[in-house]
Amino acid sequence: MALIFPHEFIAKTAIHSVKANLAKELVSRGMTQRSIADLLESQTSTISQYIGGTRGNTYELSESTTRLMSLVCDAIINNPEQEIVTYGISQICDHIIKEEYGFHFRD
Repeated sequence: MALIFPHEFIAKTAIHSVKANLAKELVSRGMTQRSIADLLESQTSTISQYIGGTRGNTYELSESTTRLMSLVCDAIINNPEQEIVTYGISQICDHIIKEEYGFHFRD
C-alpha cells in the first residue's frame, strides 16, 4: 500500500466534497452560485455540479465536520471575504486530517 500524506489525501479525496457541501449550504442560505464561484475561485458550472451532486460526492463528511462547516458558513454569510473562505476551508481540512490520521497540526 502506497504512503499517502495527509494533504495529499485532502487534495485527492476530500477537497471536492468539502467544496460541494460548502456550496450546497451557502446556496441554501441564499447566496448565488455566481457569488459562491467567486469566493471559491471556481467556475459557476463547477458550483452547479457541486449543488446538483454530479461532482464532489466522493468523500462522506462526518457529523462533526458538518457542524464545523455550518460554523464556517455562518462566518462566510456574515463576512463574504476570500480570507474567511480560505481560513474556513483550511480549518475544515485540518479537522478531516485529524479524524483520518489522528494528527492535528496545532498539537
